[in-house]
Amino acid sequence: MRAPSIDLLDPAYDADIHTAHRRARERSWYATTPMGIIVLRHAEVLGVLRDRRWREQGRDALESVGITSGPLWEWLGQIMATQEGEDHARLRRLVSQAFTPRQVERLRPMMRRTAHALLDAVIGDAGCEFVSAFAAPYPVHVIGELIGVPATDLDRFHGWCSDLSLAFGPGIASERERIESALGDLSDYVDALLAERRHVPGPDLTSALIEVEEQGDRLSAAELRAMVTVLIFGGQDTTQCQLACAISAFLDSPEQWRLLAERPALAASAAEEVLRYEPAGSGAPRVATEDLVVNGLEIPGGTVALPSGPAANRDPAVYPDPDRLDITRQHAEPQLTFGGGAHYCLGASLARAELQEALPILAGRLGEIGSAGPIEWRRRALIRGPVHLPLAFAGGPA
Repeated sequence: MRAPSIDLLDPAYDADIHTAHRRARERSWYATTPMGIIVLRHAEVLGVLRDRRWREQGRDALESVGITSGPLWEWLGQIMATQEGEDHARLRRLVSQAFTPRQVERLRPMMRRTAHALLDAVIGDAGCEFVSAFAAPYPVHVIGELIGVPATDLDRFHGWCSDLSLAFGPGIASERERIESALGDLSDYVDALLAERRHVPGPDLTSALIEVEEQGDRLSAAELRAMVTVLIFGGQDTTQCQLACAISAFLDSPEQWRLLAERPALAASAAEEVLRYEPAGSGAPRVATEDLVVNGLEIPGGTVALPSGPAANRDPAVYPDPDRLDITRQHAEPQLTFGGGAHYCLGASLARAELQEALPILAGRLGEIGSAGPIEWRRRALIRGPVHLPLAFAGGPA
């Protein structure tokens, strides 16, 4: 049987990825695309993520548009996500000693204070543009507290991260100057922060990363810079998009929103369910390092595959009634928004905590919510989410 095809660059796909995934998944575990194949079923997506014969795409996307040098090329070659084998394992071991559950847990009271403060500014207006009012500033404040930067510097992060996010979409070549300018500004800031923390350590993650050591091995200056820039970018941009994705999902399921307001103890399962149902991450492309055979399909070495978290998360073989948002759902299998295998997202616990703290506060204080205008989504990007989400709300208990 001929495999289905999905044009990932078609605006119609962006407008409704879940219908495209469902139709193709009913026919096959994969579909062809202009860039390679997209893997659609939970078992096969998890298999690709765990199979060491697939590597992260890394710099391949830059090479495909003629970029083989420069700041962006160097940065993508240094970050942990593009390392493989022992190089990746070494970095992960070192970073995991600093980026601990304790680092995340210490931020929860601050997350709650930040959520309430942001809502205090808009709650009397009966409406807001949710991304600029909450989804963008909330994770910026959290990541700022995590890495140890003053609140007065936080506004700059949002602009840098928005520009840097263009490096993970199809416009890399045309937006290269803008991307590399943001990367340069962010790198300069991180260098100054690292120099300050070497002189005056604090309780923050930056200080912990500087101090971490294993059998005499430490992170180099370049590795530290790459790690902190990724933490700032990933901790801001991805969480911003995920919060906006969550609200867009609840707009279509008002009964689930009311349930969360009535039962804030469901915060953890609600966070897990929105991560499953409407994930911001589309998945990280992989490249076959050798010729493979998967389910009878011959895959030549060099083939690019997108193991799709959004598609796997709605596989009916794993999740009954997968197209229904249900914040009481029991997740017997792992939802794959954060990937899997050796490259499982290092910041997953932080993202979960941010959602767990923010969602019940939003539901309790905003009350009934509704759309106050068209929702504008980010297009043709690996990190999806509304960039403009006009929201009306009735207001709930203080």
